[in-house]
Amino acid sequence: MIDPPDCERPACDDVKDLLSKAMPKMKPAAKAKAQCPVRSSELGHSSWNLLHTMTAWYPDAPSSTQQTKMKQFLVGLAEFYPCTWCAADFQKNIEEHPPKVESRKELCQWMCEQHNLVNEKLGKPAFRCDMRTLDERWRKSKDPRCHK
Repeated sequence: MIDPPDCERPACDDVKDLLSKAMPKMKPAAKAKAQCPVRSSELGHSSWNLLHTMTAWYPDAPSSTQQTKMKQFLVGLAEFYPCTWCAADFQKNIEEHPPKVESRKELCQWMCEQHNLVNEKLGKPAFRCDMRTLDERWRKSKDPRCHK
């Protein structure tokens, strides 16, 4: 379990900002956005952001319980993913290439490879799957634009 004061992760930045500001000082949204169900492209983008960020913060040496939970999460996601074509494709990919949950490095690289399989089918460019690149993108970026 994560220690509650541990909020040095970029994924916590917005929460820290929100908690540091008084609620009345928040500005209302300029224009209300239509509350429509997400399209597959938006869902995919959001899902990959979540999955890569989860794997970036997965333990280096996860317990057997953590490994089981991650496998269950991924299998459940593949079963219940709202885009039925995407779900069937992910289920097939998981069968052919089971999740590597024995370490953070293995899981990060496995997830990157899964993303590249999807990108190939969509005619999109592949990502580099080395840990340096993955950590820079998903864990702790040195790019000052990421720390606004």
